[in-house]
Amino acid sequence: MEASGLKPPPFRVITFRDAHAVNAEDVETEAASRIRFASAIDLCRSRDDAHAHRVELRAGDAVIDTWPRRV
Repeated sequence: MEASGLKPPPFRVITFRDAHAVNAEDVETEAASRIRFASAIDLCRSRDDAHAHRVELRAGDAVIDTWPRRV
């Protein structure tokens, strides 16, 4: 396969609960991945506070955003 035929890595939004991945969605564009990322955060905020929630936005193997943000 020629290099020009390769697609860029898809974006992926992963939701964790108590350090376990509970949902992962592949998204084709960065704009769509940002919308899905925000939606996953809203959903986590509405869940039970007794559990730790985390959301990651990835492009290929690179984590490009996380929630909650670490200080």
